[in-house]
Amino acid sequence: MPYYKFDRNDVFINTLKTYPSVKFVVYSGSAFYNNTPNIAGQFVDPIRLTDAGNISLYELNVDRLSSSTGKTIGPNVIPEQIIQDNGLIYPFVVKNGSRIDFRTSTEAAFNNSNYGDILLGVAYPYTSSISKEFYDTTTSRAASNPVAGGGYVSHLRALKNTINHYRYISPHFDYSSSALLRDFDNAQVGLVSIPSVFYGSQIKKGSIDLKYYYTGTLTSRAVDINRDGVLHSIYGEDSGSVIGVALYDEGFLILTGTTALNANNDTYKPATDNPKWIYFAQSVSGTITAPSSSYVMEMSGTSYTQTITMMAHARKGELNQSNNPTFAQYSTSDFATTGSKVYKEVTNRPIKNTVSSAYADPTGSFEKITYISKIGVYDKDRNLIGIAKMATPVKKTINRDFTFKIKVDI
Repeated sequence: MPYYKFDRNDVFINTLKTYPSVKFVVYSGSAFYNNTPNIAGQFVDPIRLTDAGNISLYELNVDRLSSSTGKTIGPNVIPEQIIQDNGLIYPFVVKNGSRIDFRTSTEAAFNNSNYGDILLGVAYPYTSSISKEFYDTTTSRAASNPVAGGGYVSHLRALKNTINHYRYISPHFDYSSSALLRDFDNAQVGLVSIPSVFYGSQIKKGSIDLKYYYTGTLTSRAVDINRDGVLHSIYGEDSGSVIGVALYDEGFLILTGTTALNANNDTYKPATDNPKWIYFAQSVSGTITAPSSSYVMEMSGTSYTQTITMMAHARKGELNQSNNPTFAQYSTSDFATTGSKVYKEVTNRPIKNTVSSAYADPTGSFEKITYISKIGVYDKDRNLIGIAKMATPVKKTINRDFTFKIKVDI
């Protein structure tokens, strides 16, 4: 088998920038990602063990029922060490000298376990979806606990420095703005969180399109007109006003629009209220369903994919010999002669002539022909690292040369 080395002009590495579309439809406490429906399986419903608004990491545990199998893994001498198998795929490691453990486990729990014990991670599926938080004027943004010497900071307050970082773009990014007479610490604010798994490196600037429906009728629509992260209403009672800002790199929508979009009421919080942009996607916040309201959020992500392109050449006069038994003409004679003192292979086996002819006899003029069906890619130590297969074998004659373009995402 011949080997050829790629020249410097035969290998190219490029970065492909794409903008995948992202769409969420939120209604009655559920979110639907890119119009994906909830599908029932033979054993479980939904089939992926997660709602259609979620992405399931690795797509594991599809149509698997969680139930005892009667099997155990790991040590079974001490009763509390017996781990029951529930039929679902789950991550595990064996405690050994490498001290590998899961991030969800504590150091104390690891130290208390014995070498050889099975350590479990969180069961699959790992899921991710959008979330919504609503901050009313009285909702605490931060609190301290002097007794315990700690406290907490809300997600909105945690974004304070990030929001202020974009003040050079627009005053609407000011966390506490005297010009706008607004302070995020005591204003009504809606915070929509979008995990990066949905958009990649960043949300494409200017691609956000928000639609607010009430009983199926479009009530208002907001977009980023100037591609600066400031969301403007372009339809409805509040048309022309700013209803919030978008943090494209971080994946957050901060909604501040408090204008009533119509005179109707819906359950956006324990008390009913008029439809407002601060309640956008409120039905995925937990206990609130807002049965008369629905929302559509569309955007484009930004994804970078590195690709390597390799040019494999089959030049004239090369690669026209094959070790495939079908390359030689069929014969009933043996390939080799053996005896008590001799082993002799046939040295003059004729090559099969595959040149087509209009006549059965004579055949066309003889020509060495091979068919290229696979190309192997090797590393510097000649370890096979990849195989490129043709859809149909390519006919190679002595007078023909080919260049095969192999493209792989890396």
